[in-house]
Amino acid sequence: MIVKIFNLERDHEEIKSEIIGRFEDVLSNGEYILGKEGKAFEEAFAAYIGVKFAVGVNSGTDALKIGGLSTGLQRGDKIVTTPNTYISTAMSLSIHGITPLLCDIELDTYNMDPQQLEGLLKREKGIKLCIPVHLYGQSCRMDEIREICLRYGVNILEDACQAHGAKYKDDMVGTLGDLAAFSFYPTKNLGCYGDGGIIVTDSEEIYNKAIMLRAYGQKAKHVHAIEGFNSRLDEVQAAILKLKLDLLDRWNIKRRHFAWLYKRDLSDTPLVLPYEAPWAYHVYHLFVVRAKQRDEVTGYLKEKGVSTLIHYPTPIHLQQVYEHLGHKKGAFPNSETAAEEIISLPMYPSLKEDEVVYVSKCIREYYGL
Repeated sequence: MIVKIFNLERDHEEIKSEIIGRFEDVLSNGEYILGKEGKAFEEAFAAYIGVKFAVGVNSGTDALKIGGLSTGLQRGDKIVTTPNTYISTAMSLSIHGITPLLCDIELDTYNMDPQQLEGLLKREKGIKLCIPVHLYGQSCRMDEIREICLRYGVNILEDACQAHGAKYKDDMVGTLGDLAAFSFYPTKNLGCYGDGGIIVTDSEEIYNKAIMLRAYGQKAKHVHAIEGFNSRLDEVQAAILKLKLDLLDRWNIKRRHFAWLYKRDLSDTPLVLPYEAPWAYHVYHLFVVRAKQRDEVTGYLKEKGVSTLIHYPTPIHLQQVYEHLGHKKGAFPNSETAAEEIISLPMYPSLKEDEVVYVSKCIREYYGL
């Protein structure tokens, strides 16, 4: 049996004709940038998350960049995030002269450790923004993070790029800070057919700044108040995303079911399985396990036709681009342990039960169970 890590062709088969119809509608309308489809999707996504405003941009990276700059960040300011996230969480703002500081994670959830955060905020003065990452589809411990950030006067930008539809307690991820960034990369729980992203917020000030920043700093046509970017969610992607938004909750339920199957069949193996915190509604963008013999496990699975990936093999502090921050191996031990052991198993809404059973069977065979 061949089991792909992702299978976009199969994911989209059930809505193929509707997608083609949306594409043809956009062609007929003749609007391709900042038209009615983009506005309709922004309104629909804001309503889904439960916020007042949404600003579509051309990637999750730009959602982090424009979102962060919309809070008033300037060259020389400091932000804090975690080392075990995709590089764009830090690079989206460091490229503008903003320094990324790092705090370690909790090894069970792979998310920001509030105690480590508080220690960093005590030591380092002048941190303006905290970017907790809801990694793999599970929310951070946001009550504690918010309380700490409030005491130190630090704004919060949620990196929700992997957490569409996830919840913290009864609150939707994306409503737990000053603003949030989502990615619509094709493999995300809500993905488009290219790059796309969105910023959500209840702040009218942040919203107005983001609207200007995404379109050359315009406050009116041909009236440029600030320096900005060219970063718009195009009409084709917006139309497709609005269609798929109606399916997101159903697709997340499927992901949760497949996660349950994996946990059922792998519970007695040496693998460290994903921990779903009691406060979390985990949407399993990725199903990530840990193995001491990672190369051997993934090699065996490859022989059996099962593809896997590693999200992410090198923590931010050990990337060459951030050598100037001065961190050495051992600086963030939990992030480093995770990076050395994690394996992402196949996970997508059109996965089949017998495929999950097969992947688990292969893992059990590797361990002689």
